[in-house]
Amino acid sequence: MILPNQTKVIYIWGNPLDFSLSPFFQEHCAILAGNRILYKIFRGSAEEFKLLLKSERCIGANVTIPHKINALSLCDELSEKAKKAGSVNTIFKAKGKIIGDNTDGAGLGKWLKIKGADFERCEILGNGGSARSIAAALAEEKCRITIFGRTEKGWEKNFGVFRNLSEWKDNTLTISTLPFEVKGRNIVTIGYSSGNIPIDATMMLAFQGWLGAQRWFKKTISAEKFAEITKLHAKAQSNRQLILNLANKNEI
Repeated sequence: MILPNQTKVIYIWGNPLDFSLSPFFQEHCAILAGNRILYKIFRGSAEEFKLLLKSERCIGANVTIPHKINALSLCDELSEKAKKAGSVNTIFKAKGKIIGDNTDGAGLGKWLKIKGADFERCEILGNGGSARSIAAALAEEKCRITIFGRTEKGWEKNFGVFRNLSEWKDNTLTISTLPFEVKGRNIVTIGYSSGNIPIDATMMLAFQGWLGAQRWFKKTISAEKFAEITKLHAKAQSNRQLILNLANKNEI
């Protein structure tokens, strides 16, 4: 019998996390594969997070904004994907070491392949941490990449060409990492908020999560099942927000 204080823990470190789907679909998928875990939200400092990672109960973590770059220094080793992306979104343990990985770009790339997207050319809106990991993954597909942002940060030249955000036109496949909605015929939006979770964001999360689960567990469910469960929780959260909005409107 596994006691509550012996259950293995996976953390997600970031802020804000009010709309995160990860605690719901990760626990659900883990249980289906026979892995009993707790998936906990953490909003504290880097020093506190490092202590949690070192604990015996912790088997890994996810990292999201604004800590993906800071997480690099918390790891004993980095995967090649994390090095190229310059950020960490998945942490696991191996032989007593804390290993940093990045599944951002690979998760999105898997979804775009399923969609049948053309990888010959791609434009990325925004040049933060998520944009860099996506650019690194697309570069592996021999894609010609243009990154649009307000100010060049220097990493863009490693994967493609930088242009000012004001120059962007909706002419080809575009991945938007911006914190606001951008409309267009060729847009793949990976940002989301409570009650507004686009299918592209949902599926990117699903495949990122599946790749992360492969680092944490010996056994996982299929990527297709992972995607199905993530969509289920995304719909549940959207429905919950709709009910809350309706309830607020009907208050006297």
